[in-house]
Amino acid sequence: MEPILLKRSDHNVSRRNISSAAIKVLYRLKDEGYTAYIAGGGVRDLLLDRRPKDFDIATDATPEQLRKMFRNCRLIGRRFRLAHILFRGEIIETATFRAPVPENEGEHSDNIFRTGEDGQVMRDNVFGTPEQDALRRDFTINALFYNIANFSIIDYAGGLEDLKKKIIRVIGDPDTRFTEDPVRMIRAARFAGTLGFEIEPEAYDSICRNADKLALAAPSRMYEEVQKLFFCGHAKAVFHWLEKTDLLHPMFHDFSHWIDEDKTRHDWVIHTLEQMDRWRKAELRVHPALLFALIFGEYHEFLAKELVEAGTAPHDAAREAVHKHLQGMCGNVRVPKQAIYQVSDIMSNQLRFHKTKGRVPQRFLQHKGFPDAFLYFKLSAKAHHRNEELLTYWTDLRATGK
Repeated sequence: MEPILLKRSDHNVSRRNISSAAIKVLYRLKDEGYTAYIAGGGVRDLLLDRRPKDFDIATDATPEQLRKMFRNCRLIGRRFRLAHILFRGEIIETATFRAPVPENEGEHSDNIFRTGEDGQVMRDNVFGTPEQDALRRDFTINALFYNIANFSIIDYAGGLEDLKKKIIRVIGDPDTRFTEDPVRMIRAARFAGTLGFEIEPEAYDSICRNADKLALAAPSRMYEEVQKLFFCGHAKAVFHWLEKTDLLHPMFHDFSHWIDEDKTRHDWVIHTLEQMDRWRKAELRVHPALLFALIFGEYHEFLAKELVEAGTAPHDAAREAVHKHLQGMCGNVRVPKQAIYQVSDIMSNQLRFHKTKGRVPQRFLQHKGFPDAFLYFKLSAKAHHRNEELLTYWTDLRATGK
């Protein structure tokens, strides 16, 4: 297939907008005689005049050749063998061009390519051509290359046209591609929400049909993807797509059914996501434990109330509610134990805001868990118009320190 080529004069991508580390890797590869492209989301975002989060590179150099070429390189991964080229404060992920999933996996050694019984790709290190690499990517808008040799844009999959039309389109048969890697379904929702695009009808219908397969995705990978969903700066729009495609239920089963029962519960989630988006746009850092505390806070309060009514002490109930929910969720999204403990601290510390006598407030103010607990308390008080006098008290105390 002959790709569509955009000359430098026909597109807006400039080396000035590419990280110096990525430029160094690209030119080193070019000078050593290898083909080297910026690939995927970095090209997409540059064409959309967005600032890429990172710059991934695709090349015909093998991982072993990359390791020999760059002293600051380490190889990672089993399913995908990748090179991480390390610079101060930045990692340039560099991958060898890969071939599509072979129709007859028996043609390849088991340590090169393997699928599971359900069709998911478990290991895949079959190298290929730039065209093959482009056509095995998930969506057309992520299959674009920027060639450092002549500054052109290379399009094998129709991604340039879909960028103009603002469409998320799967490369190949959506049912097959989502079976290979169910996480692609929530990536579609994230791109649609983040970019303000529509999901192409065939892909959309496939997601709705295959949503339950998301339960087959690796829980540790799902934890990483959930953070991308809600830290992208467009969490509210992404959440809309997760609901619309019914992906929310296999991700957060009990929680999603709980919020379906009452519109006010749903409103809390939307209010939280709006706040997350404001913080992200202000470039404020929010760690994963605070994210989970905020999103699931009302549900944890509901579970804790049930435990208190059954005779559990309030402080213990707050902690037990968090552990019961997040540990149970680990089958789908594996939240690290440290994060679970931090969420437990945030929720159990809510009780301390009601204690304003003597030296107790000053001691709490100095506690390392106070800032996160206060953020939750403040958001909850404003969302529900409750504890307004307490919020004023703690806001003043925090400002004056006395």
